[in-house]
Amino acid sequence: MKDFWRKQIEKNKKLVMLAPMDWYWDSAYRQVVKKVAPNVICVSEFYSADWLVHSKFLADSVLPHEEIEDPLIIQIFWKDPENFALAAKIIEQKKYNIAWIDVNMWCPAKKVVRSWHWSGLIINTETAFEIIRRLNEITDLPISVKTRLSFDWNQDLIAFAKWLEEAWASLITIHWRTMKQAYTWIANLEPIYELKKHLKIPVICNWDIINYEDWIKKVKDLDGFMIWRWSFWNPWCFLPWNYIPTLAEILEIMKFHATKLVETKWEHKWSLEIRKHLVQYLKNFPWVKAYRKKLVTTDSLENSVAVINEIKEKFKDFLDKKPWAWEITKESLGIE
Repeated sequence: MKDFWRKQIEKNKKLVMLAPMDWYWDSAYRQVVKKVAPNVICVSEFYSADWLVHSKFLADSVLPHEEIEDPLIIQIFWKDPENFALAAKIIEQKKYNIAWIDVNMWCPAKKVVRSWHWSGLIINTETAFEIIRRLNEITDLPISVKTRLSFDWNQDLIAFAKWLEEAWASLITIHWRTMKQAYTWIANLEPIYELKKHLKIPVICNWDIINYEDWIKKVKDLDGFMIWRWSFWNPWCFLPWNYIPTLAEILEIMKFHATKLVETKWEHKWSLEIRKHLVQYLKNFPWVKAYRKKLVTTDSLENSVAVINEIKEKFKDFLDKKPWAWEITKESLGIE
């Protein structure tokens, strides 16, 4: 198990990963990504180690997944090494079939960071190292870390990463901003390229990458990359050659996504969550405004499928077209 990353790199040359994003990358969306791009390795939404320990309901809600999602990473956060250890024992149970555990040391939310969670661990280094050491003692699952360039530029990224490596982290992902920069500023990848020269373990980068072609230009000697926000509404971004789906492909994935959400979540929660996805899938569709209200007020799978089928029928002459090739006019649709 501990050589999991090496085997993945040997198999795929470079690791292509879906970055963790809370409230979005649930089981249904991970299945969408894997349906479109089977080589992608998915990271879950991030879960509190403390919640997993104290809520069997949560564990049984978020850890089970479909075979299509394998190998699945579970990302967890907290600040107490012992709670991490207890959570790891739950995650590694055979019934969940989790491939490995990733530790969240990258999120910049100030309210949580002040209590030494998330990227607060970059400056609470003793606890950070103890978390990784304790996890490796308690579980056979590989342990990786996602972190940032630093907290506020006053920390040594190379020293921090080497300490994590010595604590037996098996992979490290670097988000290219500091905690203070949060989600702003222009990408600075040079420190990550330099870090790679000093570590034996794989190094992954996570930045505002747009698509497969974008990372080819930037990944260089790094072992792979994560795509985060750019995959929202566009799971095709993981495919090579700047792949652009046809309208038919988009509608098929919308229906697949809606169906999987119903299967994995209760009806009310599903009806709220699918709305933000459906309208985004069609963001480059010239006449999405005409369907926006229907898409953002859907309250059942039947209703969602009906709207998708309505779009499919209305634009049946454009199903094989890609967004950049659409030549849709009011006249062609019979609209005055």
